[in-house]
Amino acid sequence: MLLDFALPAHDRKLIPEGRLSGPMPWVIAIMLFLTILIAAMGLSLAYAIRNGGNDLAQQATVQIIEPDPIERATQKVAVSRLLREIPQIEAVNSVPDGEVRNLLKPWLGNDVIDADIPVPALIDIHFKNAPDGATVRALKRRLEEAAPKIRIDSHSSWMAPFFDLMSSLILLTLAIFMLLLVATSAVVILAVRSTLNTHRSTIEIMHMMGGTDLQAARLFQRRVALDALLGGVVGFGAAAAVILTLGGRIAAVEPALLADATLPWYGWLILAIIPLAVMGLAMLMARWTVVSALKKML
Repeated sequence: MLLDFALPAHDRKLIPEGRLSGPMPWVIAIMLFLTILIAAMGLSLAYAIRNGGNDLAQQATVQIIEPDPIERATQKVAVSRLLREIPQIEAVNSVPDGEVRNLLKPWLGNDVIDADIPVPALIDIHFKNAPDGATVRALKRRLEEAAPKIRIDSHSSWMAPFFDLMSSLILLTLAIFMLLLVATSAVVILAVRSTLNTHRSTIEIMHMMGGTDLQAARLFQRRVALDALLGGVVGFGAAAAVILTLGGRIAAVEPALLADATLPWYGWLILAIIPLAVMGLAMLMARWTVVSALKKML
């Protein structure tokens, strides 16, 4: 007659060690803490690249490089008027000269800026849709009628190295995420093998009484699932606290290069699924480890 090993009471008798007595729940908690942090970093960077990249692609800065201040001011007014007449441009913002000088002070120093050297007039423009190279060149030719010494710099061009770096970091976080999952699987395998060796005599008695390998595997599956669930709750809670703390500090960074590097709502949903996925992975690894070991053992 087969024993009903599905009952929790039987599990506690056959494998009496409590969940808190061993290190596996806490090791899984640490691994999940790191895994969730890495996943949050990757999701935040991907969100920032998508939103920030699209927004930067629609922005450009017009520079009027004219040494004569009176002529420069006249050309600035004329160029601003022309820009507002172009249907493809959504917004035009004329940057005050004082603000331009303040932007240059960290690079040129106060003494140079205070010497009343000519600085270019800047106009920020925001396109309705991301322009291509031909559109920018055509716009430049049109604006040269009002300001011969003019330049148009696309924000996406000078921010490209920054987003390339962020893309590389996303690949790195993905690699680390996979390595952490492999390490978690290895921890489960080692813990199950250790427990299996400890209860080897119990498993042999089960087989003599008609128990099967799958029934024995279910005992370890349930225990590993509970350990992984406990570790997942602790790891997720600790990681969520860190993410919320760092998120508030990142939002306060100026200038707001990292303003879009926040975790979107669907990112939290993905992070919440990770502990459940790890628990399922741990159960599969426990089942595979026990069945494989029992085939060699008995």
